[in-house]
Amino acid sequence: VAPDGDVDWLVTNRLELNRGVESDPMLRTALVRDENAVRWHIEEMHRELKQLCGTEKCQCRKQRSQRNHLALCYHAYLSLKAKAESLGQTMYQLRSSLFREYLCAELRQPRIPALQTT
Repeated sequence: VAPDGDVDWLVTNRLELNRGVESDPMLRTALVRDENAVRWHIEEMHRELKQLCGTEKCQCRKQRSQRNHLALCYHAYLSLKAKAESLGQTMYQLRSSLFREYLCAELRQPRIPALQTT
């Protein structure tokens, strides 16, 4: 029960979480915190896959094409994650810096100049 009176429930099929911890609420709280930490990392991974790698932008209809799209998205995710960790940046910072360099170069010397009408 939260201090403001809200009640949160945890439902699980993992029986080992319930054995022997009823007597120690601090142990039960620690187990729930650990489980939520793992779940949070999974949520972060799915959010990053969707936002940075385009998993939900697949317009393929065939199963094989969808699997290929997802496989390439996972490959891009792992590449971004490894590079971001090596540079000490977040994946969002790394992705925006990749586009920033390209856009600045195009603004300085555009490869396709704007059409000028007189």
